[in-house]
Amino acid sequence: MELMGQYASANHHLIHKHIARHLGAGVLLDLENHHNFAWKERHGGRDLIVHRKGATPAGAGVLGVIPRFDGKSDVCRGAARATPRRSTPPPMARAA
Repeated sequence: MELMGQYASANHHLIHKHIARHLGAGVLLDLENHHNFAWKERHGGRDLIVHRKGATPAGAGVLGVIPRFDGKSDVCRGAARATPRRSTPPPMARAA
């Protein structure tokens, strides 16, 4: 499972690199939103498999992307005191 997550992440990076090259654009910041991945994480002293089901990871200091309903996205940084789940809710759970 983790190998497939790494494979998907590597493909995202290649796609972004190729798009930027074809557009003749430079990349200022390369952010990936691991919102449909499952990873091993430690919560409450237990090792768990976490799948965020559309939620954006939001660990303390971690940069993330929150898609909006208007087709734009916001870049966010996890709070210094992150929530126990270290996630933001999925876009459909928020009001527009």
